[in-house]
Amino acid sequence: MKVAFAVSALISVALASDGETPEVEWNPQCAMDHQLFPALVVATASVRPVEDEDEEAKQPDPYLLGDKFGLLGVSIKAPSANAKVKVTIKENDLIATSTWSGTLPEANHDYYIAPKINYKFDHLRKVAQQVPLNIDFGLEVNGKSLDDESETLQIRSINDCPYGVANSEETVDDQNIQDGSADLGWMFAAYVNENHPYLDKILKEALATKIADSFDGYQANDPADVLKQVFAIWAALQKHGIKYSSVTETPGGSHLVNSQFVRFLDQSIANTQANCVDGSVLFASLLRKIGINPFLVAEPHHMYLGLYINSPENEDDKEYIGLETTMIGASNIDESDSDWPDALADLSEQLNDKTLNSKAWKSFVAAVLTATDDLDKNEEKFDVGDPGWQTIDIAEARDKGIMPISFEAKSR
Repeated sequence: MKVAFAVSALISVALASDGETPEVEWNPQCAMDHQLFPALVVATASVRPVEDEDEEAKQPDPYLLGDKFGLLGVSIKAPSANAKVKVTIKENDLIATSTWSGTLPEANHDYYIAPKINYKFDHLRKVAQQVPLNIDFGLEVNGKSLDDESETLQIRSINDCPYGVANSEETVDDQNIQDGSADLGWMFAAYVNENHPYLDKILKEALATKIADSFDGYQANDPADVLKQVFAIWAALQKHGIKYSSVTETPGGSHLVNSQFVRFLDQSIANTQANCVDGSVLFASLLRKIGINPFLVAEPHHMYLGLYINSPENEDDKEYIGLETTMIGASNIDESDSDWPDALADLSEQLNDKTLNSKAWKSFVAAVLTATDDLDKNEEKFDVGDPGWQTIDIAEARDKGIMPISFEAKSR
């Protein structure tokens, strides 16, 4: 990740060279407002998604050296042409010693150097609560070692998901800072885990409802059949006792970085509670497991699920519905006067009276109508680049390299 050059508090160090003492100006840099998100590091270990329209991120920057998306590094003004530089991030609980060595071609030009960090991924996955950590930076210029500098980071919990970051944290050139934020919504896909062993138990319970005979995704080529599978899972989760919890706050927040506490699906199931994000990633995990393509819908202070109910060859022919997952355990359901999607109406004709009068069906209908109406009403807001309004297609995130986080519920 590109990091803004600080324009104040530069460190000046005198170096002896041929009897002269040229000054080397440098300072350590820590992105994300001096926060380190283990989830971001783990999810992007092999790839960092770049949006198609982000031409700047695709172009090589001659003054950005090392890891293009490095979260830790140093800014330095080259003291001479072709200055030889070695940057070291020293070992600590979460990082093994990491270095970058090279040459700075232009004298008196600002460079940002981010070594490829050797993270201790097994330790990062176990960070269950926010803790401070000192990061020590070393610099060597033309064979001369400078005094180390230290910065203190706040290490966030593995449950803290960053989903937006101010542009001031995304650019190496402080003259080009613009208002607004860059979205990292694809990070939520890291909490969707279609490979988790807990899912088989839930799907077994869903089959036991007798609502669906099997889980075969889009094979029947019938949107009503897809919705039947989704409803069977809904009924199983409701029977399992999953209820809505409003816990969403994350401690130590930042006005530069938007983040959200997200439970892993085993945590939601074990605690039988889920906030809007937890319920959405849990349901998305189950749908991915059975071959149905979901997407997450993020709005200011809220999230719900969307899903495609058909799988046509032509992308323009895709049909979708929304699903308000916070209604899974709702006790009071108000009837909606909204028009029913065709697939929902077709499914209702296939169900017996007992099912149609059940709490599971009534809450499911309300969840579909509420979320689908919201999706249609706010369709244009998802295309303006505001991190508060995002749709995150899980299949697209997987194609970009965002894989599920393998979570271990142990403290460091």
